[in-house]
Amino acid sequence: MNSRSVKTLVVALALATASSFTFAAQTAPAPAAPTQSVAEILSVQHGLRERLERHSGEYARFDANAIARMQHAQDNVFAMLRGVDSLDQLSPNQRTELSNSLDEIKSILLANEGNRQICHRERRTGSNLIELRCETVAEREAHALDSREAMRQLAPSPQTVSGN
Repeated sequence: MNSRSVKTLVVALALATASSFTFAAQTAPAPAAPTQSVAEILSVQHGLRERLERHSGEYARFDANAIARMQHAQDNVFAMLRGVDSLDQLSPNQRTELSNSLDEIKSILLANEGNRQICHRERRTGSNLIELRCETVAEREAHALDSREAMRQLAPSPQTVSGN
């Protein structure tokens, strides 16, 4: 199977799962929110931050860019959970952002960036319904590639004009 047919298959599967997820997302208040409490999340993230700042042991394998990305995502988590006792106090958008930040940290730790899920909330065209849309980094890149390819095919090709 060539790479083009694999990408087409990935896009087809993504569209099929997205349509089934859209129905579930209309009734779901937020993405798969962490089942941990705020105190547990903060405890894990503070412990991780402490080990990342040592630059030794099991986290020495990460380059400066990966550590900076994890610390930035952790800063988002710490800011969102400042003064919060329960995840129920967060708005649906904040829960989505929290989930995205925690998934980013997890994907870097597991060296599994392509399978990291990114979620966002968007209004349905012609409606006031807000839907939750989630896709992996790999799916997002495949959609972008297919969109660029479609635009390239639609663009008029340059034609030479003969001078007479």
